[in-house]
Amino acid sequence: MIDNAILTALRERRSAHRFTDEPLPPEQLDAILEAGRWAPSAINSQPWDFVVVADPGLRSRMGAILREVTWAWAGFAAAPAMIVVAVDPGRDPVHFVEAGAVAAQNLCLAAHSLGLASSWAGVYESAGKGTAEKDIKRLLGLPRTHRIIAVVPVGRPGLAPRGSRRPLAGMVHRDQYEPAADGAVATVAESDPLLVPATRVSGSSG
Repeated sequence: MIDNAILTALRERRSAHRFTDEPLPPEQLDAILEAGRWAPSAINSQPWDFVVVADPGLRSRMGAILREVTWAWAGFAAAPAMIVVAVDPGRDPVHFVEAGAVAAQNLCLAAHSLGLASSWAGVYESAGKGTAEKDIKRLLGLPRTHRIIAVVPVGRPGLAPRGSRRPLAGMVHRDQYEPAADGAVATVAESDPLLVPATRVSGSSG
């Protein structure tokens, strides 16, 4: 199979749900945000804004809000930074959700490439009735016109996540959809994440 650094990163990235309180170097955070900036968007609309929440008090309040949307809220609040991915639908009324999602994925992949961990708390609700989104917008002073797609915690993993995927043969269809052959769709043995103690290597970003 063809392989390279990007394909390896796509395979190896996992969502972490616990983080250490080790500070995040500013240059690493900037590199992650730069990756988000370069995400694709329809007609290059770039509808996103990133709000970096690093203040411990604000992170604690964010965690309490995220309790509505994820069981891992306490672990997310412990991360040294949470990046709120917000979008302005006025810049792209049709594809703003996809644009925000792609930007969030860029943030996660960039964090992994730097030896850091990340995760994703989905906040967006199409009906716009979710209290988590409203509470975060109020807490961070986001404009009423903006929508929050996700919150991405970033830091050193407190536990190393592992996970597997369904086999390719069970999800790829050529020219038209056909049910998978018997045995092609295997049961995922490891849910994502299956958390195990992380091995810390001083000075390593791998």
